[in-house]
Amino acid sequence: MFNTNEDFTINKLTVLYLLSEVKMPLTLSQITQIVLERGYTDYFSMQQSLNELVASKLITKATENNASNFDISEKGLQTLEFFASRIPNSIRTELDTFISSNWRKLRTQRDVTAEYIPTKEHEYMVHCKVMEHDSTLINLSINVASKKQAIALCENWKNNSDKLYSEILQIISK
Repeated sequence: MFNTNEDFTINKLTVLYLLSEVKMPLTLSQITQIVLERGYTDYFSMQQSLNELVASKLITKATENNASNFDISEKGLQTLEFFASRIPNSIRTELDTFISSNWRKLRTQRDVTAEYIPTKEHEYMVHCKVMEHDSTLINLSINVASKKQAIALCENWKNNSDKLYSEILQIISK
């Protein structure tokens, strides 16, 4: 599959459009999943487009919790304003529908994190965190004895963070 300059331009404009409409930073994983699942481009072209957008300061890249987060810059918004008409209507409509249906899920994926790291043989440190509007609501670290338990804690935190946060608040407020 060979991409033309026009393809790369549309790829970049599509990323700018996505970031402008979702109105929050997205992780590399989220952007890649959204773009690749819809078949807009291939993985390598996507990476090249992101790198060029960062280099030209049309988007910003920040790294937190071992994840790259991308957001549209003021320069990116201005560029999109001039060239948005070059994005096919079908792509804009599809992204608008996706964002409308999945905004909360995207926000939760970005704001609720859980990861584990091995600390010693048969010991893992699980780090769980909930963010809201760039403020940390809770940051919890738990030492566990098995990888299986660490994985289970991470999954449980990601799936039930609202309930768990509320329960922790109740317990420590007594």
